[in-house]
Amino acid sequence: MPEKNFIIRLSATAFIFVYFVTERGNIGKFVAKLNIIRNGKYFEIARYESGLHEPHLDIIGPDGGKKRTIDYSILENDQALNVAIQDFKRPDSQIQNVN
Repeated sequence: MPEKNFIIRLSATAFIFVYFVTERGNIGKFVAKLNIIRNGKYFEIARYESGLHEPHLDIIGPDGGKKRTIDYSILENDQALNVAIQDFKRPDSQIQNVN
């Protein structure tokens, strides 16, 4: 099961970290995290992940705890990973306005 990870820079202070495992050419488990840098510290804002077999989005609060979870189980993992990256890249994304 090949593992891959990469970073997508959105700005000088924001980036997406992407990690996934492929199984027979399909996305197995995955995580895509929206992160910001403030005062030299890294903060996770939101994360899409495959979790316990079903894709979902976790909105992370300023204290690092989950504020909200949104179910994406209607999507296959490869679809959910694409949605995650596109959502985090959108300048009008509601995720970027949560904290």
